[in-house]
Amino acid sequence: MTDQGSHSSAHVAPPASSKADMQAVVVIHGMGEQRPMDTVKGFVKAVWETDYISTANGLPHPSQVWSRPDTRTGSLELRRITTRESIPSASFPRGVRTDFYELYWADLTVGSTWDEFTAWVGGLLLRQPKQVPRDLRAAWVALWIATLCILTITSLSVMLGGLWGVAWLNWNWLLTLVAATLVAAAFGTWLHKAASATFGRVVRYTRADPNNIAARQNVRERGLKLLSAIHDGNYYKRIVIVSHSLGTVLAYDLLSYFWAQHEAARRIADASPEFDALCDMEKAAAAVEQPNPTPVALHAYYQAQRRLRVALAGRPLPPARREDSPPDSPAPRWLITDFVTLGSPLAHAEFLIASSDQDFAKRKFERELPQSPPLREDLEPKTFDLAKAIHKLPVGASYDVSKLVSFPLPASPNVWELHHAAPFAVVRWTNIYDPASLVYRGDIIGGPLAQKFGPAIIDINLKSLRGQATSFTHTKYWEIDEEPIHIETLRWAINLLDEERLNDFVSTRSR
Repeated sequence: MTDQGSHSSAHVAPPASSKADMQAVVVIHGMGEQRPMDTVKGFVKAVWETDYISTANGLPHPSQVWSRPDTRTGSLELRRITTRESIPSASFPRGVRTDFYELYWADLTVGSTWDEFTAWVGGLLLRQPKQVPRDLRAAWVALWIATLCILTITSLSVMLGGLWGVAWLNWNWLLTLVAATLVAAAFGTWLHKAASATFGRVVRYTRADPNNIAARQNVRERGLKLLSAIHDGNYYKRIVIVSHSLGTVLAYDLLSYFWAQHEAARRIADASPEFDALCDMEKAAAAVEQPNPTPVALHAYYQAQRRLRVALAGRPLPPARREDSPPDSPAPRWLITDFVTLGSPLAHAEFLIASSDQDFAKRKFERELPQSPPLREDLEPKTFDLAKAIHKLPVGASYDVSKLVSFPLPASPNVWELHHAAPFAVVRWTNIYDPASLVYRGDIIGGPLAQKFGPAIIDINLKSLRGQATSFTHTKYWEIDEEPIHIETLRWAINLLDEERLNDFVSTRSR
């Protein structure tokens, strides 16, 4: 890829009479008590309004945005933010206008009880040290210390309360008891409120507890409804999903469910040009699956991934498919191109959403948890013979194992289908994280994902780009400050112009 500062068309405005293409960016917030639109407004300012390259369109107020009501958001509290057209690019010769949506879900996860929160914390604490990931052990020890301090304060307040009967003999004792009791009560009230409001949402979404099932269902339904509303139809050419913190877990689930629901988009006839793109992806995935894949193999996979998703996005809508078609009849196209995660706790998946490394590996093998590249399944003998007869798929004597991401439909053997856990056959996953030091410098919550969810994930380490952070950065991935490297990284990952990348972010920036 060329660097954002070296576009040959950086100052070429699209013709005034042309109509720019449209794309959508869905922003999914993390844990906490965000107000509706607060997250997306700050995000748009960082990604679009202060990007003086992509916005060099030659128009008055080139980086202007509009905040419009939109029923697709699922809430009258939310609006979509629409930009002017960008400069042209190979993917968008007439430029592209972007609609930014916020998937707001904080209102659906309120109500976690103190018992639920303490049970979750207890589950994290009561593990053997060897079961805690190395990069989380400092935080785990800090959690133990905080828990012991809380228990000590609580015990002291109870003990002091028991001395009220004799404290009247000494005014100093009485004043001490009153102060200690008030401090303990105030601290307990604050802790209860803060923990329930912030980490309570973690409990509400990550634990498949009977008390949480309805909340999890409501959050996912809202997310899937938004994705369906902007995906189906012929309005957008491309969709990008960007998520932060706990929102990355939700976004990962939504992408998995949404892909599984779109069977028509996953089916490819072996006589179509799309099938050649599928075969290229299968070959590239086989090469990346090898131990320690080379940069050349990874680049080939990204190219094949892009080619396949462009082919699926370019499919025409069937004649009966119109804007008012029911949501249960998804179009045979696929428009989601990129999945961007910021400060993702998925880096600690074996600790937070699984019970162990073995449990985590089993869930991936059973296709419960998608990976990038997708899991390649062992072929049945009949499927192997059929795949070998095509002479395009990576099976046969030159391959040690016979595995594929796709399979032929039993009723239509000339139609091949990507399996239900293969969204990353077409969706590029970029993960940005900021390693922590001493818990509070950097981001203890996020981390690299390629070793956990597959080598085709593009991990970008902010520490390697600008050194160790001096403050807690989990909430600063799109905060505009005197160190713009994280903003450059974010813009590169989202890639509003949808430019083909020739290098990773680090090598691009060094040129």
